[in-house]
Amino acid sequence: MDAHFARVLADEQDDAPTPGASAAPPASSSRAAPTAALSQQQLDALVARADAQELDQLDARSLRTLVQALERRVRSNALARAKHADAPERFLESELALHSELARWRHVAAAPAALLPELAALNAAPLLLGLFAHDNADIRLDVLALLAELTDAEDDLADADALAARRVWVRALLEHRLLPLVVTSLEQLDSAPGVEDQDEEAAGVYHALQILENVADLEPPACAQLCATTVVLRQLLRQVAAARRFSANKLYASEVLSILLQSGAAPRAHFMAGTVATGTATAPRDDSDSSKRRKQAGAGDLLDRLLQAIAPYRKRNPASEDEEELVENLVNALCSVLLLPAAQMHFRRLEGLELALRCLKDRAQYVFSGALRMLDLALMGDARNCARLVEVGGLKALFAVFMGKKKAKKPTATATATTTRRAKSEAKAKEEELTMSILSSLCALLSPAAAHDVFDRFHAKFVENDMEKLDRVVDVFVKYLGRVEQRDLAGDDDSDDDDDNDEKDENEDARYLRRLDAGLFTLQRATHVLAHLCASSRKLRAYVLVKLHEHRIDMDVLAQILKEQLAMLRGGDSDSDGDGDGDKDVTDTDGERAKMQAQRTLLVHLLSTLQAPTSDAASSAVEPKQEEAKHET
Repeated sequence: MDAHFARVLADEQDDAPTPGASAAPPASSSRAAPTAALSQQQLDALVARADAQELDQLDARSLRTLVQALERRVRSNALARAKHADAPERFLESELALHSELARWRHVAAAPAALLPELAALNAAPLLLGLFAHDNADIRLDVLALLAELTDAEDDLADADALAARRVWVRALLEHRLLPLVVTSLEQLDSAPGVEDQDEEAAGVYHALQILENVADLEPPACAQLCATTVVLRQLLRQVAAARRFSANKLYASEVLSILLQSGAAPRAHFMAGTVATGTATAPRDDSDSSKRRKQAGAGDLLDRLLQAIAPYRKRNPASEDEEELVENLVNALCSVLLLPAAQMHFRRLEGLELALRCLKDRAQYVFSGALRMLDLALMGDARNCARLVEVGGLKALFAVFMGKKKAKKPTATATATTTRRAKSEAKAKEEELTMSILSSLCALLSPAAAHDVFDRFHAKFVENDMEKLDRVVDVFVKYLGRVEQRDLAGDDDSDDDDDNDEKDENEDARYLRRLDAGLFTLQRATHVLAHLCASSRKLRAYVLVKLHEHRIDMDVLAQILKEQLAMLRGGDSDSDGDGDGDKDVTDTDGERAKMQAQRTLLVHLLSTLQAPTSDAASSAVEPKQEEAKHET
């Protein structure tokens, strides 16, 4: 067979490609040189049509034939390459045959998913994955494209049996090291010079990212394995770097990064392991010495790279809807990481708080809402970050947003009056939720013993300008109290006739979801702030009592809201203790329990101080005064 190929190539030596073109795909490929004769093109078309007819009705038997044919092509090509390593023209034909055989496998990707377990049983997974070691880059690109299709479950979402069958195939691939091979291929493609300008290599990067997304969708536990055993996080951050121009691959990489970091605590822990291990120096975004200090932070600092990818959007808006999606993905990734205390600490050291405050300067910037989310998660449970926010003058920007002093975004040209009103209403509700959450964190975590008078500076804000900010907190409380009560009344009308215990439990869950949708979270945070201010100062307590009385609301309403939240937390903690879910991430569970315990302690403290008169000691210790208000810079 090899002698025959050599004789044919010798007869057609004038038309044969040069030895340096050994990696070229066949004439039917977009990369092949258009030198083949017309009759050969016609013959290829006839063969392709015959192959399509042959594979039109794929079954287990024809699938076995296809696998055996690919095995023969792989062995033949390996033999030819081993025999004629110094003469690429001697194994060119076997390479073209292998490429054509892989093209035939596209029919398998289009076949019903029910055949995929049979494909796994035929050991097709190691056969295909073994081709990642092939010297010809075109063969590796063929395999990436094929696996991207074979792992795509988009057409199976409505069919549970099809999804189960595709999972069998994906698990077979995972058993034979699919993930490390794909990430290695991604590295190789991305390291090629000018990869962004080469369509074939760019397509290969896209297919590699598609495989990672498909695996994450079908086998979520594999996300932890992927982050633990490969450098995928580092590679994805390289793809989304600010220095790279926007492209489909940059958008896709941001999406995969967001998916991985939102999949559980383990990927986030691996992200921080790659961050803290490389340095802890600060790396500001804007200052004249930023490049020098960024180098001090370490080239491998993953959190710093993520902040650098977001930083350009503090000054400019995305140029398209796709680029807006990129920004959302990057912010989602960062917010997921900020769930870890170590990430909150490193975020402060990298001047992430300052970056978020700069993004809050202009509401017209697309990243504005994302910056509020960053601040909320960075402050949650971290007393040092709360103090740092006050130290760097963040109260001015925060209260400007809370008081509605920032200019609203301009509506897009295609937005209708109805959609614009709806978008404004949703954006305002989200801002109120986030700012109340931030204020709640500051109330809970700022200490009178903290340096730079941060405690007094924060409380003085509620006294200045005739207590306008305290008025705003009361207004938010009244607004969301009315919404939640209205939703309760509407829900009670639907559940009057339910007697079954299971139905009552379901209705209770549905009621809680309805209340959340009406703004229960914002109401609870506003209650925390009011209860804290009432407990901290007689003056503020008296003022709150008067304002609530104007709205015919008793102070007991605040206590009742706190009691309901405390009961919910205690019930949720007992449920999580009894679940015994061994698959849940232990680190994630411990973190959730610690946060719940801190919330319970806070609620008990607020209840005790709210239901008792303000003590003279507490009043004298924290009484804010108008003249103590610092001018925020």
